[in-house]
Amino acid sequence: MLQVREFLLKLCLCPGLSPISRWRLWKTAEKERSFNNISLLIERSGISIRAQNVLLNKWESFELQEKVQLNMKQSYITIVDNEYPQQLSEIFCPPLVLFYRGDISLLNTQCLAIVGARQMTSYGSATLKGLLPVVVKRGITIVSGLAAGVDGLSHQITLERRGKTIGVVGCGLDQVYPRNHQALQEAVAQKGLVISEYGLGEAPVAFHFPERNRIIAGLAETILVVEAKKRSGSLITAKIAYTIYT
Repeated sequence: MLQVREFLLKLCLCPGLSPISRWRLWKTAEKERSFNNISLLIERSGISIRAQNVLLNKWESFELQEKVQLNMKQSYITIVDNEYPQQLSEIFCPPLVLFYRGDISLLNTQCLAIVGARQMTSYGSATLKGLLPVVVKRGITIVSGLAAGVDGLSHQITLERRGKTIGVVGCGLDQVYPRNHQALQEAVAQKGLVISEYGLGEAPVAFHFPERNRIIAGLAETILVVEAKKRSGSLITAKIAYTIYT
């Protein structure tokens, strides 16, 4: 098991690989029961030429070895661990590793995901303030992305009501986005759970957020969208959830 967990951590942290490439490599390694033969994995996984070159250039690099050693110091679970939620493992390209701060048992509770506009109106705010206390009272865990607007208010209301909440971030757990949510992210970590598939030092770059959205959708049985624009990450999350559950 130790060898498998270390392989998954290294695969997660290898720079330049997409979630799809990581997933294909993992499934090939699992099938072949081979976690050291990179040539074999490349040959049989069907990853792109670009991904093959990344793996050949990065897998044994000092840079990757340092990243692995650094991230082994923080708490994490892998897709083969008992704590990993079954529901999340069934989505398309589930995260192989989740780094976390807080109560990891919340991953296996009944969850409602809330996503929506960063520039929320008074109507959106009033809707959340009216609806969420009822949901929280029923013991349902609120999952959101710790972003500005709807996300942040969802976490705030849940914490004020002493409810359970999970923040899924698109950067390393030592980073905060937006920056003015540092106190909120710390509160969620202390009283709930903050998770990420990105290692320490990883910045909140744009393409991380659609990847993060699949985790939000995969954790929750239901998704609530509040004031989303037609072209928004919130609707991407809703579409992912529709794909998962239909």
